[in-house]
Amino acid sequence: MQQKVLILTAIPHGLRLDQEFREIESAIRRAARRDKFEIRMRTAVRPQDIRRALAEERPQIVHFCGHGLEDGSLLLEDDGGSDKPVSGEGLAQLFKLHANYVNCVLLNACHSAKLAEAISQYINYVIGMNQEIKDKPAIAFAQGFYDALGYENPDNIDIFPRAFDEGLVAIQLEEITQAQIPVLIKNKALSQSKSIVNSQISPELEANQELNDIDIETLRELLQLSGRAASERRRALSIEIGLNPGEMSAIWLLSDNDFAVELIDLLHKRRLERVICKLCKKLESDFQGGRYSYKLGAIVAKLNCQ
Repeated sequence: MQQKVLILTAIPHGLRLDQEFREIESAIRRAARRDKFEIRMRTAVRPQDIRRALAEERPQIVHFCGHGLEDGSLLLEDDGGSDKPVSGEGLAQLFKLHANYVNCVLLNACHSAKLAEAISQYINYVIGMNQEIKDKPAIAFAQGFYDALGYENPDNIDIFPRAFDEGLVAIQLEEITQAQIPVLIKNKALSQSKSIVNSQISPELEANQELNDIDIETLRELLQLSGRAASERRRALSIEIGLNPGEMSAIWLLSDNDFAVELIDLLHKRRLERVICKLCKKLESDFQGGRYSYKLGAIVAKLNCQ
């Protein structure tokens, strides 16, 4: 799946943002997997520009270049071009709306660690700076980070922590005293979900475990969020997962939410694990890389889907 990188820049005030963008672009061009990345850029962003850019681009990686304030706010512009601090809580709530596809946020701005902590409530990986960082180390970190994202990685390597470490090494080679400034904050649910997935694919556990109420609720929610429960997509969905559309005649005219609830309940009650597995695979393609992917991974592991 192609990874879209959305770069947002705001209020340069002497920052070398053009150089940072060139280094990111250069790192991706050199990458062994460069065809997997697509770059989009928005400059001189105002709060509404960020909101619209996330909705329009639906990126997997969001990279912010600019100024951060000591209270954790980002310095953007207002409609008149003046400085406008934007609170961390407001930005965190914005990312909450896009958590089903944004997987990593890199805040290459001074004093952005507090903001990174707030955003990590909803996004898997967030990188911030715990104090002021100079231009040269900030650019070196970005270069190392994107170099690593472009490497060929084994499937068992967690790519974003690996890229973060590469960014730290790049800083150490430039100015080692600034290497303690970037911090990587993981969503708390991420580690828990990975622990669940790992335990369920362990040989000590029996395959094809029974789905619990949380699993069922997750499938209902994701089916609705995916849009596949919409009336115009139901027939295609039924064929894709191996159901005869006639089997769903009793629930065909329900609202999207009710249809999602009833379909998942129907599959679960009939113990149609193979059909549920096919549905999970469809949903994985919709939510790949987002915070929901690990929940789906746990369900797939329980059912021993092939």
